Amino acid sequence: MAEFGENIRKAREEMGITQQTLADKLYVTRQAVSRWENGSRYPDLLTAKALAKSLDTSLDDLLTDDDMRTYPEVNPVIEYPLHKRVQTALLAVACSVILILTFWNIFYNMTDFRAFRTVYESTWLIATAVFFALVTAILFYGVIKSVKDALTPRVAERIMVSIVTLNLLFNLFRYYLSWRNYTLLQGSSLAVVVAIHIAYIIILLRFFRSKKPCSPLPIYIFTGVYILLGLIDYALGLIAVIGTAQLRSYLTNSTLNSLALLTVEILFIYMTAVLHRKRKLAKTQA
Repeated sequence: MAEFGENIRKAREEMGITQQTLADKLYVTRQAVSRWENGSRYPDLLTAKALAKSLDTSLDDLLTDDDMRTYPEVNPVIEYPLHKRVQTALLAVACSVILILTFWNIFYNMTDFRAFRTVYESTWLIATAVFFALVTAILFYGVIKSVKDALTPRVAERIMVSIVTLNLLFNLFRYYLSWRNYTLLQGSSLAVVVAIHIAYIIILLRFFRSKKPCSPLPIYIFTGVYILLGLIDYALGLIAVIGTAQLRSYLTNSTLNSLALLTVEILFIYMTAVLHRKRKLAKTQA
């Protein structure tokens, strides 16, 4: 990667032009050229071709085989401008919805003292607020990285693994609060949920950290299962509150929360597909 940046710098200096002059030719910022030269970022493929032409050299002379293999890992997962805007918008919408739910829950429950009638209810409401707040923080981190054009595979891994891990801990805590009321069947279903979450985390880590391109199919399957579990949990909760005074609150909170997390999961599937395609292309060209 450093060799690629060094090749750009040498070619630019041989032509006697500045970083700003080169940036103007390519319709990018001087900071972008600087990042290429110091090895912290690669240009996208079309820009790389234009770069080679502007420096009166070939792309093969600039890029080594190692550069091609490294390219997908240090560049943003999604590089096409329109798709990046969609990515940022989806993350921002999910973040905003959950943030609104967090503040709404805090305000509603603080003004309704019936919500704190028992230790269980108080603990559960506080845990839910903390869970929402942490998920909001993770998504906000994703929004910032996407806006800064820095949502690399490693950042995507952190976001995905963090959300899955938080959801696992949230489910375990919910079980801990009410384990005395659980039947054997409910306990078994929890074991299945835990196993799915752990397997999902392992698959995500393997996909993002493996030095060889891995099939994205396991992520598609487990993300689908993850979405299905969320929908089942939502449906069971809805059935439980039908005909009660909690129905309106449930429809407001849980529906929006489920839609927000569903949006993020769909985005993750798309990002996984894009990254897999880029890795295959880099391997073929290398």
